[in-house]
Amino acid sequence: MNESAGTRAYLMQMVRRYYGNLIDAWHYSEKPDKAWECAEEAVRQGVWDHPMQRAREHIPGLAAHPVHDPAQFWFTGYLEENHPRIRAEVEQVLDAPMDPVRPTVEDRALIRRGTWKQAHLFRDGRWQEQVCARFPVTAGILEQVPEVTTLSPGVITMSRVSPGTHIMPHCGPTNAVLRIHLPLIVPAGLTLRVAGRRMRWVEGRCLVFDDSFEHEVRHEGTEDRVVLILDTLHPGLDGDHRERLLQRRRTFEEQMVDFLREHGMERVETRDGTVVFHPNAAVREELAHYMAVTGVTGAEVRGDEVVWHRGDRPASPADTAEASAWG
Repeated sequence: MNESAGTRAYLMQMVRRYYGNLIDAWHYSEKPDKAWECAEEAVRQGVWDHPMQRAREHIPGLAAHPVHDPAQFWFTGYLEENHPRIRAEVEQVLDAPMDPVRPTVEDRALIRRGTWKQAHLFRDGRWQEQVCARFPVTAGILEQVPEVTTLSPGVITMSRVSPGTHIMPHCGPTNAVLRIHLPLIVPAGLTLRVAGRRMRWVEGRCLVFDDSFEHEVRHEGTEDRVVLILDTLHPGLDGDHRERLLQRRRTFEEQMVDFLREHGMERVETRDGTVVFHPNAAVREELAHYMAVTGVTGAEVRGDEVVWHRGDRPASPADTAEASAWG
């Protein structure tokens, strides 16, 4: 019986993943109506309870509120009191030598346009020493809040968004974690939407929301926005669920293994400064079949364009045009 329940849970997680990928693809294509249709269909099929809340790992029974009252959490007042010290340190570090806030790698698929930079002070259950060395005041303040460090499975991140950036609608991976924003530098022209509610950051005032609900960011101003992002466990989470979440915090190595498995790769290595991936047997056979049938000997993906190579001849403008139409 336990095995059956485990199998059902695994299958549901896979269904949520594929539905989530499809919804994300529609959003990236700037077709929100199609994304909404998919989300509503998923709800009809029992995948989620609400089309706006699409956690891939859903813990039933937790109060589902897109936005929470910051006063529920003692440490929001503490963070707000220390806002001037944190902001002063951040202003000294940004754009200075050894600035650790760099363009995001993990979340770059969410950027429809613009630039989103991040630096993690805390993740996978441990402080990131190199980043914390650049923000010692901020790290010292946060060390006094176990709810966002040792008792949290999430991250503490310095987040910087440039003008013109659109972070497309998306949902966080679990409803067991709430997200806290401490706005540090907030120019005009910014909007945060959580579910159907449009919100605005106020410097030094915390926002708390459930990021398993659909949310997006638009920056139509002229200066960078900087926010300190923190995660804390949902207050309704019981002891067993809390322990399981904290015990399952993944290391960088575990995340890399999951990435390889998910993308059908058996090995990755660096060679002369280049990252080289080696597909597993199933992926190699599938690609070999496609290439044999089409006569393609190689392909290059360049943004929205694909360049085909056939035989020994180099790619021609016709190949490129054909690829663009096909893509």
